[in-house]
Amino acid sequence: MCGEAAGDPLLACVLVGLGVSSLSMAPGLLATARVVLGSHSFERCVQMAAAARSAADGASARAAARELADERALLVL
Repeated sequence: MCGEAAGDPLLACVLVGLGVSSLSMAPGLLATARVVLGSHSFERCVQMAAAARSAADGASARAAARELADERALLVL
């Protein structure tokens, strides 16, 4: 996955949970994405993706994924 979506740390977790195995982003976004992804297990990413997919709209999907985010990761989001 390439582009701004991959560089959004919360969305990066959702994308990994959906099975995306390669993320490409602007260099300035890499450090934050790395910290957030490193704070979550693959299983948690799958849960975040499932929660986002079941939401009614984009804002609700983001909120649902954020609810499942690790508290440490929320410090950088």
